[in-house]
Amino acid sequence: MLKLLYITDQEEYSEHGAIGSLFHGYLKKYLHVNVVYFTKYKHSFQIKDDDFVVPIQYDHDIIAYLQEQSIDMDAYDIVVVRNVQNILKTVLKYRDFYGYKVGFRASFAKSTQAYEMAKVDGSGFFKGLRVAFGNWTKNRLISEVDIFMPTSMQMQQLFYPNITCKIYPLPSALDPQKIVTRPLRNDGVRRFIYVGSLDRLRAFDVVLNAFKSMATLPWHLTLLVRNPEVPESILKPYAVITDKIDVVYEDELDAIQATIAGCDIGLALLPDRDLYNNALPAKVLDYYSCAVPALLNESETNRSVFQENEAFFSLFESEAIARTLQEIIAMDEHTLLDMGKRGQSALLESGRNYELMAEALFKELAQL
Repeated sequence: MLKLLYITDQEEYSEHGAIGSLFHGYLKKYLHVNVVYFTKYKHSFQIKDDDFVVPIQYDHDIIAYLQEQSIDMDAYDIVVVRNVQNILKTVLKYRDFYGYKVGFRASFAKSTQAYEMAKVDGSGFFKGLRVAFGNWTKNRLISEVDIFMPTSMQMQQLFYPNITCKIYPLPSALDPQKIVTRPLRNDGVRRFIYVGSLDRLRAFDVVLNAFKSMATLPWHLTLLVRNPEVPESILKPYAVITDKIDVVYEDELDAIQATIAGCDIGLALLPDRDLYNNALPAKVLDYYSCAVPALLNESETNRSVFQENEAFFSLFESEAIARTLQEIIAMDEHTLLDMGKRGQSALLESGRNYELMAEALFKELAQL
């Protein structure tokens, strides 16, 4: 059986969907897989089942460090790196010595995000030069790998246009063993949820202004975030509706799913930027894992995934969003649940299914 080492950019105990369900889950039917996590809180190497937990200070020379910990790097046929350019550079340095193939997984264009944030802060020109040089360097580095796995072909074309290696997109998907159907509540309140980051680039005030314009209607909004301090500062100008908004800090997968399952609609409204339009947001898969339909941007990418009876769409403008929210609030709860079920089935049947993706990915990796 082929042996694969997956070096993540995640800390210990992370339950990121593609890591847990695909690489740490279904792919093990076809490959022997070890996953490397990093930790800021421990100073010694640990082995937990198939996982390796590495103190973060050793990420700069991870291959040599693993070999020092009696991990036989000669035994691996494939080493895959997630997102981190410096780790990829190290893995490529040892490729010929150990004889493994190299893969690179890009889940998000983080350098472009940094540039867009710099523009918001008024320092975009010089940041842009650094990002342009960094992207040129990163494209050259990625071209040296044996297989590049972006989230979508659009991501590759927009942010990694000069890649010359094999390209194999890995989109966010559903785990068929973890899907549920949310229960009906019939409490007369339409419950919305937003999962994820709320940095300035996402301009969530546009969405909040839409909710503010219908303060008297029966709705409730849950913000499920990793850092509770950020939404608290965002909500300060919206005192008139804060009694309708809960901020929940949660990082555990089952608890996140339980919170989503208590809601009717998942929000995935983002500004019209290439950074967000190149792939379906991962939070959308979180929603549909519970048969909760999403309210999405009006974009070609989103329209290519869902039909009108599976999701809602809106321009990223407060007035347009408010009109759609009012429509949703007026809808029957059974109708909304049926939309969520149809969207869930459409995702599973269209190939956004980690179980099916594992077999297809194995076949690609076996041909390297």
